[in-house]
Amino acid sequence: MKYDRIEVRLDAEHRRKVSELREKYGTSTSETLREAIDEAYEKMIQQLREEALKRILASEGVEDVPDPEELKRQIVAGWDLPNTNRD
Repeated sequence: MKYDRIEVRLDAEHRRKVSELREKYGTSTSETLREAIDEAYEKMIQQLREEALKRILASEGVEDVPDPEELKRQIVAGWDLPNTNRD
């Protein structure tokens, strides 16, 4: 995989946290930051799904709500979300 170089400015506290994560998981700084980005992105996707579900459930006229797995599939399909772990 090709990576682009970017500059990230961190204060002492964030540098300390990155260092602790690197030591704990045996990763490079770049890998540690990529993993943090992936986790934040997954959290955002999950929040979008939850918001969509709340809007669906709050809608008038919703009579037959499918089982949770089918509802999740419909929400993901309707929002055209990226291919992510859908659990």
